Order: sequence, then C-alpha cells, then structure tokens
Amino acid sequence: MKALMLLLALSPAAFAGGAPSAKCVPQAVPKAKKTALTFPDGQKIRIDLVDTPMTREIGLMCVTKMPRTYGMLFVFPQDMYLNFWMKNTLVPLDILWIGPDKRITEIHEKLHESTVDTPDEKIVTAGGRGQFVLELASGEASRRKLKVGDQLKFEAAIPDK
Repeated sequence: MKALMLLLALSPAAFAGGAPSAKCVPQAVPKAKKTALTFPDGQKIRIDLVDTPMTREIGLMCVTKMPRTYGMLFVFPQDMYLNFWMKNTLVPLDILWIGPDKRITEIHEKLHESTVDTPDEKIVTAGGRGQFVLELASGEASRRKLKVGDQLKFEAAIPDK
C-alpha cells in the first residue's frame, strides 16, 4: 500500500509568506467525537476521535497545552503505513500506531514540537503501520509503561475514507 503522508499541522499561517512573525492560531476540530481509551493497566483517559480527512489534517496543530489525561486518536479506513509530519505542532508528543486488533505496533516517544518558523527540513516526521494513531503528551508512553503488543480498549467506527 502507498504511504499516507498526513499534513497534520498545516494551517493558513504556514503559507503566510514565511514571515517570522506569523502566528499559529488553534483551530477547533469540527465534529470531533469524544470517548474514553483504557490502557492495559485499567487507567482511562479522554480522547478526541478524528476520522475524516479534514479532522485528521487539523489534528493537534497550534495546540499549546497537552494534558496527561488527554489524547487524540486518528482513525483510518484500513491498516496501512502512516507517516505523520509535525508542522505547527506546538507541544512535544508521543505517537503510537495501533493495528486493527487495537494492539500497539509502533511507538515514537518525545517527538519535539515545531512552529510556523521551523524550517521544513527540521520538522519531525514519524511513521508506522496501523489503522489507528494515538497522540499523547510527551513522556506518557514511558510513564504508562506502554510497549509494542499492548492492547488498548476504545470504541471507534471505521470511516469510509
């Protein structure tokens, strides 16, 4: 399958002529569904489900704080290789790729933030295979002792596209 490059953090400010004074303006994720996710140890966090091309593109761009008890779950139509680009992601993150069986397939920890002024070649990208991708506050995967193969519990309808 083709790799899917998600431009999760592009905003109109990113195309504002490259002016150093450009600001990243948070955008509400339209119609983000809210639910809970349970970790293997039984602890729960609240998550936003993003399952359309538009909501997946907006993701966490321009968000300035990421609570430890919150995550964003990206839901895709099928299991595939997914590459995330962290343009305008103002908070450091842990990103977990999760297969259709809801088992963790890949973990990228402590990915550093970027701004509208970060040159493209210095923006973090991370990839893995999965049908779901979970973004958590930086350090949460380690703090929660998550590892590849762990199964998470959540409910998410699979989108058509």
